[in-house]
Amino acid sequence: MASGDRIVYRGRPTGDMAISGNTESARSIQESVYEGLVVDIIVDHTHPEYSPKDGYNVGAAKVRIFSVSHTVDQELLPWADPIDFEVQQLPLIGELVILQKIRGNFFYGRRVPLAHRVPENGMLKLNDALNKRLTNTLAAAVASGDELSVERHQFGKYFKPDSRVRPLKHFEGDVIFQGRMGHSIRFGSSQIDPSSKGLAPNIILRTGQGKDLEKTDATKQSPFGLILEDVNKDASSIWMTSDQVIPFEPITINIGAFYRSIQNPPQKFDKATILLNSDRIVLDSKLTHIMMFANEEIYLNSFKNTSIDTDSNIILTAFVDIIQKATNNIQDIADKDHIINAGNDILSISIKKTSFLADKIYVGSVENEDEPLVGGTSIAIFLARLIEALMGVPTGIRAQTQANSRITLSGGKPAIASNFHVITPTGPGKLNPAIETALLTLYNELKTGTFKKAPFNSEDNYVMLQNEEPKIELNEFEQGQQVKTENNKWILSESYYKVT
Repeated sequence: MASGDRIVYRGRPTGDMAISGNTESARSIQESVYEGLVVDIIVDHTHPEYSPKDGYNVGAAKVRIFSVSHTVDQELLPWADPIDFEVQQLPLIGELVILQKIRGNFFYGRRVPLAHRVPENGMLKLNDALNKRLTNTLAAAVASGDELSVERHQFGKYFKPDSRVRPLKHFEGDVIFQGRMGHSIRFGSSQIDPSSKGLAPNIILRTGQGKDLEKTDATKQSPFGLILEDVNKDASSIWMTSDQVIPFEPITINIGAFYRSIQNPPQKFDKATILLNSDRIVLDSKLTHIMMFANEEIYLNSFKNTSIDTDSNIILTAFVDIIQKATNNIQDIADKDHIINAGNDILSISIKKTSFLADKIYVGSVENEDEPLVGGTSIAIFLARLIEALMGVPTGIRAQTQANSRITLSGGKPAIASNFHVITPTGPGKLNPAIETALLTLYNELKTGTFKKAPFNSEDNYVMLQNEEPKIELNEFEQGQQVKTENNKWILSESYYKVT
C-alpha cells in the first residue's frame, strides 16, 4: 500500500463488485484531499531553495501533511506547488492549505481560514509542536503548541499582519475579494446605500482601509467586526455604480470658490457614476490624447493653483462666452505678441487705473504713424510759449527738447512788446488791444496748475469730460480651510447595518 493511502471500509458490495452475497469488502482507496500546514515557502529568488537553474519553483511550499507526515522532521517534509498559477495567493508560514496529489506530486489550493482573520490565518507554533514529535496524537500537539502570539509569530521573512484590517460586510448576492493589507474588490449592489430600494449593480475597488474605521465603524470591537468601504476615508478607491448615492464629500467643499462657476452643481452623487478618490490621481497618455467629454459642465476646483503648461498652443473655443474672474489679479503674459480680436466691442473697465505701456502705442491703426496723439501738457506748454513769442521777447524762448519737459517760462505774464510787434509800410505798428487782452487771457488759462490742467486736458478719459461710473461686480470668494471630512455615514444602532 502506498504512503498516503488509507484503508476505507465500505458496506456490503453489490452488482459487479460483489464476490459473494455474504462477504464484506476491504480495499485500498487513495486519499484525494489532504490537509497541510505550510512551514516554508519560496516567494522569490532570495530563498535558499530557489532553483539556481531556471527559478521554476517560485510558489512552492513545504507542507506538513497531517495524515502523512505530521510528526516527521521538518527537513524531510515534501514540497507542494500551487495548483492555480495564473491567480496567485501564496500562503504564509503557519497557514493551513488543502492539497491534492496529482501524478505523484502534491499541489496546494487556497488557504483554509481557520482563524477567520483577513490579514492571516496562522496556526501559531503548531509546526514546532509537531516537529519530531514521538506521539502522533494531533489534538495533543495542537493543544500544547498554540502558545505564540500573532505579533511574535514568523509568517515569513518580513510580513507583519496589520491588526487594524477588518473584513468587509457582505450583502446578499455580493462577490468580494479581500487582500491581507486592507484592499478589496466588491462586485455588489446598491444595498450598500441605505436609501436604495433596489439591487443596482456596483463595483468598488479599495486599497488602504480608512483611518480608524475599525474603531468607529465596525459592527464589533474585535478582529472579526465588519466594516464598509468609506469613499472619503479609504486611502484610494474607485466606485463604479449604476444607480445609487455615493456618500462622497469633495475635499474643497469648505472653500468660497466651491461650485462658483458651475451652473448646475450636483446636490448628491447619484445615478450611474464612476468616482475616483485618492491623495494623488495621475493620468498619463504616452502616445496620443487624454479626452474628457460631458453632456453638461466640466468642472475643476482646487485649493491652490490650477495650471496648464504646454510646449505648443493653448486653445480656448466657446460657442457663447469666455469669462475670467479673480479676487486679485488676472495676468496675461506673452513673450511675443498678445492679440485680441473682437467681432463687436472690446470693453475694459477698472475702478482705478487703466495703463498702457509700450515703446509705441497705436490707436486706430496697426503700423501707420502719420497721426500720433498729442500730449495734453506738452501742447499747453507749446501754446504758452507761442503766446510768449507773440507778445514777449522771441530771443528769450528756449526750445522744448522732449514731451512734458518742464522748461521755465517768463514771469507772471509775457513782456509786452506790442508797440513794435508789426511792421507796416509806414513803420512799426501796434497790436489791437483786444488781441493783446485775449492772448493774455489764454496765457493765464494755460498756466493754471503748471499747465497740467489746461482746459483741453481731459481729467477723465479720451472721449468726454464726465466719466461714466465704472460698474464692476466684485468676486465674493472666501478663503477656505483644507479639512478632510471624516463623517460617519453608517449608524451602528440601525437594524440595516447590524449583522445577526
